[in-house]
Amino acid sequence: MESSNNWVSVNLFIPGAAKSGTSTLHDLLNFHPDICMSSVKEPYYWINNNFSEYTEKDYSLYSSYFASKSNTKYRGESSTAYMLFPNFIERIKKHNNTADLKFIFILRNPIDRLYSHYWELKGSGYEYSEFRNAVLYDKYIEPNPMTRSPEGRFKHYYQYGLYGKWLQSFFSEFDRKKIKIILFEDLKDAPLNTVNECLAFLGLSKMETIPIQHSNKTIILKYPKIYNWFFLATKGKIDSIKPIYKIFPKSLRTLIKKPILNIIIKLTKTDKQYPKLSSTDREWIKNMYIDDFKLLKELTDISFSKWKDFNSEL
Repeated sequence: MESSNNWVSVNLFIPGAAKSGTSTLHDLLNFHPDICMSSVKEPYYWINNNFSEYTEKDYSLYSSYFASKSNTKYRGESSTAYMLFPNFIERIKKHNNTADLKFIFILRNPIDRLYSHYWELKGSGYEYSEFRNAVLYDKYIEPNPMTRSPEGRFKHYYQYGLYGKWLQSFFSEFDRKKIKIILFEDLKDAPLNTVNECLAFLGLSKMETIPIQHSNKTIILKYPKIYNWFFLATKGKIDSIKPIYKIFPKSLRTLIKKPILNIIIKLTKTDKQYPKLSSTDREWIKNMYIDDFKLLKELTDISFSKWKDFNSEL
């Protein structure tokens, strides 16, 4: 990666955790006049396999995500994979001014996070395995860009919740004053106070009000397999229609992809809630996370009292 005249300095990252309110926090911070959050919430710019081969076009595209506001103190993005994917810390330290960098992590009870992650993919047709089988399938495989599914999604349900393991690297490489940790449960119960905590951490003025925001809610589709088929089709992953797919120019495919998928979601979306996690499965997951929770406690000075499953470990 070489320098570029079109480069914009990005100095605020919300690197995780996935399914823990990062989309909501991203949108709420963007209401502040001194913050410009990226128009594409998760560009994955810093962990792309082709990072070393980026061209002027790649720089320009990334920079365009921050074009909605000028002269803001912070430009930020929220690629949740940055928390645990290799190369992010190394690259961000090499190519950005580390003196300006700030990180906000939003963490959710890892049991609830895992179950929500599973049902996000299950409800949209990306996951076919039963719950325990899905969790165990890649339990010991650390995520990286090569483990993305054909649909562009990442599973690794268990690994995404190992907060202590992944945060340890950030605490080792950056001054603790650059790292802010908040809880999903606090954002849900007291959104204004929680957002203002983040603004105080950034040295910015508080907001008096914020809009009600519930971004990236898990949905259950009536026909998830149909949605998944169309998703793969718009990416040219269905062999039977590849000849037709190639007829259309890439610009047109990109233009119509999102509207088509949004129409399918609108037509097949249900009001169903995913089933409640059984007490047996809840205990099963808790036991997998106890050691990492203890590590997380050692790394932070935060009270996790709202994570009632782990109260006996406090």
